[in-house]
Amino acid sequence: MRKAAKVLLSASAAAAALVASVSLPTAVYAADPAYKVLVFSKTAAFRHDSIPAGVQAIRDLGAANNFTVDATEDANAFTSGNLAQYKAVVFLSTTGDVLNATQQTAFQSYVDGGGGYVGVHSAADTEYDWPYYGQLVGAWFNNHP
Repeated sequence: MRKAAKVLLSASAAAAALVASVSLPTAVYAADPAYKVLVFSKTAAFRHDSIPAGVQAIRDLGAANNFTVDATEDANAFTSGNLAQYKAVVFLSTTGDVLNATQQTAFQSYVDGGGGYVGVHSAADTEYDWPYYGQLVGAWFNNHP
């Protein structure tokens, strides 16, 4: 067998092994206990038409991966007691100033206590006046075309 063919065969085998290890669920994942995720999509500036599809996509991921989804645009969900029931909070295409100071404090306590955060798309166009959130999201939009 020529050297180039051997390299290609080895690369193909490695790629197949990687795909199999990533795409096939293991017993560890199957045994994970069910949990809840909060999807928050409040907007105080531009509103993306894709939000309902995004909520449904996360619900579909939940159905396939043993978690349930509560979706809201009500910032009153951001209390210490309410957030405690969730493993993660997803900011789904949020924009502008969506949490008041009390809600920010509750969310910061939740994250600092180990709660998860996921920011999708314009989550980086949210809470510009709250430095903690800027650190959490990593960067804010400079401009959105």
